[in-house]
Amino acid sequence: MNRLRIYRVSGVVIRQRELAEADRILVLYTGERGKLSAVAKGIRRARSKLAASLQLFTHAEIQLAAGRTLEVVTQARAADTFYNLRNNMARYAHASYVAELLDAVTEEGLADPPLFELLLATLSALDQRGEPTTLIRAFELKLLARLGYGPELDSCASCGAEIAGRARGFSVTQGGVLCARCLAATGGGAPLSAAGARALRELLELETEALAAKRMNEQTQHEVNRLMRAYLPFHVGRELRSAAFLQDAGDT
Repeated sequence: MNRLRIYRVSGVVIRQRELAEADRILVLYTGERGKLSAVAKGIRRARSKLAASLQLFTHAEIQLAAGRTLEVVTQARAADTFYNLRNNMARYAHASYVAELLDAVTEEGLADPPLFELLLATLSALDQRGEPTTLIRAFELKLLARLGYGPELDSCASCGAEIAGRARGFSVTQGGVLCARCLAATGGGAPLSAAGARALRELLELETEALAAKRMNEQTQHEVNRLMRAYLPFHVGRELRSAAFLQDAGDT
């Protein structure tokens, strides 16, 4: 067993694809090793002991054997299947977006336990019927902040003046809120209401569990959605395929 370099991780299946006749390659996001890829041999066979514990979005305790190119799953035990979100089309779409976004912005082998906890908290809140749009916007902001791309919300991104509670605009290219003078002078920002600025700060600062029951009013939600749909691709570098499904799921 030691010669095979057996080790255990706690991870979530964030992506999968079929391999050969009965195998599947899994992309896992783990608390111990960050993102990693592994092959689950025979998982598509009817009697596979791995199948139930390694479905998409499932949180599992997984035993792996180090391989030359891919790790090999040798055992798995589900810790939480997040049953509700996998059996609700709208919540499944939001979970897919969370998984694709995380996959897009992380590299393999870089452990980030707080990011793993954010993933679990978001999937759990979606599973427990938390407000999907609020949770998705919060996940985006917290993820970007964790990676060093979070927007500046307390000081003007252009002149640096403290404007907590008095933001008047938001600039994607400058990376945050703008004071009234800089909004007028630069012409490169979008207007931002006081309610929109408060919502952005709450989404970034409050715990995921506390945000699950919060629902933005329609106008504020539309404003925050518009800003994040410009801000996120600017830093991620591309549009996510699953983002289109959020519109079908009612996240407009």
